[in-house]
Amino acid sequence: MEASSLQVIDAHVHVWDPAVLDYAWLADAPGLNKPFLPDGLPHRGASTTAAVFVQADCRDDQALKEVDWVTGLRAGWPELAGIVAFAAISRGDAVAADLGQLLERPLVRGVRQLFQDRDKSFMLHPATLAGARQVASAGLVFDACIRAPQLEALAEFAGLVPDLQIVLDHMGKPPIARGDQAMWRTGMREVARRPNVVVKISGAGAEADPNRPLAPQASPFVSETLDLFGAGRCMVGSDWPVSLTGQPAYQEWLTIMEQAMVGASDGERKSVLHGTATRVYQLQPPPRQPPTNQEKD
Repeated sequence: MEASSLQVIDAHVHVWDPAVLDYAWLADAPGLNKPFLPDGLPHRGASTTAAVFVQADCRDDQALKEVDWVTGLRAGWPELAGIVAFAAISRGDAVAADLGQLLERPLVRGVRQLFQDRDKSFMLHPATLAGARQVASAGLVFDACIRAPQLEALAEFAGLVPDLQIVLDHMGKPPIARGDQAMWRTGMREVARRPNVVVKISGAGAEADPNRPLAPQASPFVSETLDLFGAGRCMVGSDWPVSLTGQPAYQEWLTIMEQAMVGASDGERKSVLHGTATRVYQLQPPPRQPPTNQEKD
């Protein structure tokens, strides 16, 4: 199957405009410290039928403004199917009021508060767990963005909130540039034992060595993730523009995904490329592709 013929939901994209909202982290990322808007997304011509926007870590008190701003872009961004908004679950039960406001925005499907570089005690604090239970009660998904050394803590977190649907972003940010799978694999195995966790195969570009080809670096981690979680618990994301920019890089990422699924059934490929994201984020299913000549025959 050619990458260009794939039917894809990109489950992890960012857009931002520093003139609209405040992103403190961009000061340390000069290559990203400029507007990235939907007209720059590489989806067109790539059979990407839908996309999920994930909060871009603007100022915490701008969370609702970010959702409203992104929603306002939809007129020129028909692929936008869902939003993962910011919510400070570490506030405990008090986050319920924030979730109530988010639920008034029909595109919101989940929330995220960055866990990466946070101590285990933050993730497992009673207030954080209480906030996580509020997310579950609201029927929303929680995106977990962590680094590889935090995987075992996330597995513990997931076990303490079994009713919460968790999406592990970016394969847990493995050490792709070093090619060291051992510690990462151990943590991923623990997370995979938690049935309430699914994983985004995304973010590889940000963890790889930019001076070497991506495919040889990322493919072992992609294949291992598929093996550990199974197709029904994996979805694909680009992490645009943090992990890739431009159409060629996006096409390369889709090709890496397809090569990792050689030997998989058609149903398994569909799960990874759009089915899991559709189910977990409760998206509208992508429209059916027109039949090929062979299918017509």
